Amino acid sequence: MKLHELKQRYNTIAKEMRALHDKIGDAEWTDEQRTEWKRMKGELDGLNDKIEREEELRDADQRFVEENDEEQRSGAGDEERGAPSKDEQRSQAFDAFLRHGAAEMSAEQRELLREMRAQGTSSDEKGGYTVPTELLNQVHEAMKAYGGLASVSQVITTDRGNPIEWPTSDGTAEEGELLGENSAASEGDVDFGMETLGAKKLSSKVIRVSNELLNDSGINIQGFLSSRIGQRLGRGEAKYLVQGSGAGTPVQPKGLQASVTNVKNAASLAEFTWQEVNGLIHSVDPAYRRSPGFRLGFNDNTLQLLTEMEDANGRPLWLPAVAGAAPASILGKEYFVDQGIASLGASAKFMYAGDFKQFVIRRVRYMVLKRLVERYAEYDQTGFLAFHRFDCALQDRAAIKALQAPAT
Repeated sequence: MKLHELKQRYNTIAKEMRALHDKIGDAEWTDEQRTEWKRMKGELDGLNDKIEREEELRDADQRFVEENDEEQRSGAGDEERGAPSKDEQRSQAFDAFLRHGAAEMSAEQRELLREMRAQGTSSDEKGGYTVPTELLNQVHEAMKAYGGLASVSQVITTDRGNPIEWPTSDGTAEEGELLGENSAASEGDVDFGMETLGAKKLSSKVIRVSNELLNDSGINIQGFLSSRIGQRLGRGEAKYLVQGSGAGTPVQPKGLQASVTNVKNAASLAEFTWQEVNGLIHSVDPAYRRSPGFRLGFNDNTLQLLTEMEDANGRPLWLPAVAGAAPASILGKEYFVDQGIASLGASAKFMYAGDFKQFVIRRVRYMVLKRLVERYAEYDQTGFLAFHRFDCALQDRAAIKALQAPAT
């Protein structure tokens, strides 16, 4: 089957599963109905694997086409394609910097590079260069593949890394009062906490590239570096957004795990029940449950368990997505998967529920990259080191709650 045929078949089966689920309703499922559901789910899983493989092949083909198109465009004369834009000039200058260093660049290219360095917003960036917009977008695109929390949170992007004082509060116990005629209103102060959204610095670690590769003009060196930098920074950021302690040396971001202190306790260390999942959902104030940002969050191991769970009537908790019609859901609630969230284990917060737009991620727009030549000269290699700055804070502590396993 072709990719579009696989997707059509997936949607057809997903609709049939949802139709079966709706038809039975709250009645108890029969063995025949459960068998039919499992048969359809098995076919759905097989189709999903095929779709993922086809999309990976298509992405690889697309990258090959784009890289060859870029090479052909670079070979065309200026008289045919016109003068390059400022962004194109910066990209070309940065490509020359990556391959050869500043010493072998033209005067015009060195001037563009100086302009890019001038965009830096911290003295810590001295000796590095802010990457051009195109490369920055490629890195950010590569980072998206790691960690689902950032995809559902509120993300703010700033040009500078100055600390931002960010207020936190829990207003669920506050309410207005009824007054009689000529009665004075009482006072009700708001209790605020305060978090500082800083700009924690994350390093890609040094990426070593052979000089033979750098000197090969047919290689898309910016694409190679953006992919590798995106992988490393994406995994690192995703880890700290969930697991960051808010302490340590250097100070870590205060991630989801440390920020969420309102918990529901699971009864067993070995397993959890659908009633506990339902209890977690309903432990969150209905005002947050009605929010468009309300989600369940867990890792892929927990998702696998959830897709196999049934309620008291044998009805599956999980429903598949139908493209353009309905998202995948657990007990009727949308979810995201983040591998940084813990699996079921002693004292682990292994599932979250809440309005994740109340979790704020701060990213600094500019990314700095350094070129290290002498350090790896004996290997005839050049090292590249990228820095990304970010932080996070939970601004409303009542908005998100966790399901936590017992200690023993």
